[in-house]
Amino acid sequence: MFKKLILSLILLSSSVYAQDSYDKLASELSSKSEGIKKLAIIPFSYADNTSSTKDGAVIAERLTMKLINMQKFEIIERSVLNKVLDELKLQNSGAIDAGSAKELGKVLGVDALITGTLIPTASGIEVNARVIKTETAQAIAASQVTVQKDWYGGDVQAMPQKTEYQQPQAQTQKQPISRVRSPNEYGFFDVMVGAGSQTVDIKWDTTKFGGLEMNALTASGGGPIGLRVGGFGKGVVGGDFEFSVSKHYTDAQKGTITFPLIANVNYPAGLIDATSIGLSGDLLFRTLTKAQFYLGIGLGLSINNIQSTVIKDYYNKLLNETAVGFMFRVPIGLRFNADNVTFFMEYRAEINATSFNRGFGNETNNLTFNGSRFVFGVGSKF
Repeated sequence: MFKKLILSLILLSSSVYAQDSYDKLASELSSKSEGIKKLAIIPFSYADNTSSTKDGAVIAERLTMKLINMQKFEIIERSVLNKVLDELKLQNSGAIDAGSAKELGKVLGVDALITGTLIPTASGIEVNARVIKTETAQAIAASQVTVQKDWYGGDVQAMPQKTEYQQPQAQTQKQPISRVRSPNEYGFFDVMVGAGSQTVDIKWDTTKFGGLEMNALTASGGGPIGLRVGGFGKGVVGGDFEFSVSKHYTDAQKGTITFPLIANVNYPAGLIDATSIGLSGDLLFRTLTKAQFYLGIGLGLSINNIQSTVIKDYYNKLLNETAVGFMFRVPIGLRFNADNVTFFMEYRAEINATSFNRGFGNETNNLTFNGSRFVFGVGSKF
């Protein structure tokens, strides 16, 4: 009977000692944390990293309860903290460096972190706790206490106690941590139409025609008409993909055959007509202003249907041939955004180079469309 009484007094004194220690720890940390409203408490770890981390988790949990009861701070829930630590691949312990403290502060939206280290002593566990301001990663408060290890897994085993029935609590759904989108980030889907002037260069097969060249033939046409989808990130870099159709046809004119030099050549209308389907993309650089000026460089492939009113093919029929070409352009434009609507106007210098062989396998005639176009478009912003 006497031994049981002594053991009960020892356990009671240990509990009171630990309770006083946690009160002192919470009081000293809170009194020196002026201006701090929201906290996260990181489980403590042993200074030598050789002992179980369970002790640090228990001490951090008891400190959390004390601080909550003080009703001075808003404390981040343990489940939310553990999820963020896992996502950021940080240790769930007191080993948090300056960079990690700032990153945790941003993600959790807290003003400060409470962390620290444990040191085993002859009289218990020495707790060295610090309050770290996340904005500056500086320690603004500290406290040192010694607590008794009175939980399962320690030198003194806690006795199981009968717990009273508690009404089940309604579980709240955890909110996912969502990424905040920058005001400068957006996508666009445009419908566009354009027109402009073109010149046509024809370099005939060297073997068959001795390098005959017809350069700078004036051409009319329309387009591009098409669709464009793209977007910009947080910074100045963006991009787009374009599907468009353009029309080119040579006018009746008097010109010069460049090689061999023959002046005052009468070219009939429709010497070369081409309908081009373009599949292309642009790398864009913009200004971060309300009306966004942009400059870019674009590359793509073209599918060209080449026809003529005078040139005949292998079967002695008027030329009607389809060939793949290469597109290059430099767009310069101005884009305006209003709520979910976007519109733009653009000048582009462009080249569309292709070739045709009139059905002769050993013939290659190079065809290049050069010029500039003005393009206008409107679309949705997302």
